[in-house]
Amino acid sequence: MARFTLYVAGMELLLSGLKWAFKLAGVQSVADSLSGWTGFLGFFLSLLLIFLTLRWFRNHVMWSVRNRLIVTYLFIGALPITLAVAMAAGSLYLAVEHLATFLAMSEIRAQGQRLAGANLAAAEAIEKRHSTPQQVMASDVLFPGRSITIVKDTAPSWLKDGFAGLVCDQKRLYLRAVNSVPTPKGSSMVVSSVPLDRNLLGKIVSKLGSLTISPQQVQETASCMYGISAPADGKVLSVTSAEGQGKDRPDSILSVGTLPEPQASFDRELPYGGILESTNWDDGAKRFEFLSGSTRPSALYTLLSASTGDYTGVIGVILVAAAIAFAIVVLIALIIGIRLMRTITYSVANLYKATEHINRGDFTHRIKVRQKDQLAALQTAFNSMTESLQKLLVEQKEKERLQSELEIAHEVQAQLFPQAVSGTRTLELHGVCRPARIVSGDYYDFLSYGPDLMGIAVGDVSGKGISAALLMATIHSAVRAYEQEQLAPVTAISGRASHARTAMVAPRVARPSPAQMLWLLNRHIYQTTQPEKYATLFLGFYDDEDRRLTYSNAGHLPPIILGEDGSTRRLETGGMVVGLFDDREYEEQTVQLHPGDLFIAFSDGMTEPENEFGEFGDQRLLETIASQRHLPLDRISDHAIAAVQDWIGSTEQPDDVTLVLARRIG
Repeated sequence: MARFTLYVAGMELLLSGLKWAFKLAGVQSVADSLSGWTGFLGFFLSLLLIFLTLRWFRNHVMWSVRNRLIVTYLFIGALPITLAVAMAAGSLYLAVEHLATFLAMSEIRAQGQRLAGANLAAAEAIEKRHSTPQQVMASDVLFPGRSITIVKDTAPSWLKDGFAGLVCDQKRLYLRAVNSVPTPKGSSMVVSSVPLDRNLLGKIVSKLGSLTISPQQVQETASCMYGISAPADGKVLSVTSAEGQGKDRPDSILSVGTLPEPQASFDRELPYGGILESTNWDDGAKRFEFLSGSTRPSALYTLLSASTGDYTGVIGVILVAAAIAFAIVVLIALIIGIRLMRTITYSVANLYKATEHINRGDFTHRIKVRQKDQLAALQTAFNSMTESLQKLLVEQKEKERLQSELEIAHEVQAQLFPQAVSGTRTLELHGVCRPARIVSGDYYDFLSYGPDLMGIAVGDVSGKGISAALLMATIHSAVRAYEQEQLAPVTAISGRASHARTAMVAPRVARPSPAQMLWLLNRHIYQTTQPEKYATLFLGFYDDEDRRLTYSNAGHLPPIILGEDGSTRRLETGGMVVGLFDDREYEEQTVQLHPGDLFIAFSDGMTEPENEFGEFGDQRLLETIASQRHLPLDRISDHAIAAVQDWIGSTEQPDDVTLVLARRIG
């Protein structure tokens, strides 16, 4: 996966470089056509990198129990708390923002209601005391800039008695209130109007902060506010406020108030906004103006707590104390969680260190148990298990003393197998024997007759255990006797009466005959062992000069010569097993070994192991060796024996395993 990711990254870099080169060359169309591929490869590369990062995190960081607990705590504890705090903070922000908008808009509506009350008083004064609008306005202290008019026929058709609100008249915004009064000539309407200018808005937001009324469409609202027409190019370059001062403000109509000074470091600026509803004076249609501004939480808190009087500071202290108490509780919970996590990881670390001591063979190590919980009980159980293992080892040593004689026999037998294999100039050799028990009944040996002649012996004694090992030692000694004495067997004269056959020896003048050696060995074992004892034996001699192998097989599993081209030859020529019948004849044969030919000799322990699918078989053994034939002989042997062990699985090795390999190298 990592190599594939590097390949994708290389493709991404290549395409990005080509895209950049095409852009520099001015071929924009080709560069644009590569954008889709670079985008797709970039997205796919990101997915691969995320996958590799997660895999590395799982295999390395998450290996430790402590890291697993930390990540678990983050997912179970910290993540929900973070989401809850974020949701609470977002909800609080929305609530405060809506509250600021509500306070600003409600203050505008409150001013309209006050104007409605003042207009109603003016209407009653005009009706009862027959005052003039000028006389009423002279006593007005709430709305110094108010204008009062009496209309009758020119009143809009939609207008009704008791109206109060924000209107747009002659392309300007007003707070306006209307009340009807009876006159001798019919009913008339008293209309009070106050321009929505900086003075009025300043009174509204004097304690809140800044306030800006912005148009939904700059040209339309600017025209409504200040009686100007949009230029032909659709841009508003300048608007005029109620005081007649020109302001270059293409994105706002009216802005008043200033942001209060912060009371603390967390007293941040808080923007707010909303939609202010107004009425078109001519036709009564509803209009909407955008209202926005900024304030601070301290200003909102002051406005909301104004009704509590002297208790305002107490509420703030209570809130701060509650926040501190919450922080202390969270800190205590964190400390408790860390301590609990440390007790868990401490116990796991102790168990891990203890297993390392056991792995090194130190069974005297004990865990110091400090807690009284389930993990402490686990540590105590581990100590008990270690103590039991230590006692078991003592018992095992006692058993080993009882088996000392078998161990000595094993050591002696191990010395019978070839300790150093030199081979010849054109033949390399390797052999291995793995007993099923302490000692083995299998036999193999390499017999050196000088630099140009090498003998190979492979055998299998009937039975198992000590008796088979003793017979194996006898065969080994007999075969070695022929090598050490350098004697050649000579056929003796056989008498007709007794049919007895004798043998004479003379100094060897020619290459040893494997058939004659097997005849002598059969006669020796038949005369010196019990009738039921016998052995299979393959005996061959390789001549380095002519690269030929002369062999005879006494009932042993036929060795196989595996050719370089995959062909096989089985060496079956010979005769009966040795030691079972007296006076048996044996045949011999000579085969040519070609460069690369592999000689394979084995015992039945390599081919007869079974599982639910049947025997391992010589064909499967041959396939295993053929697949590894170019490796060194010891490696080939290891692979073959491992294949047999995998075949039988966890069951006990049923028989001795012997494998002898020879390869023609020149």
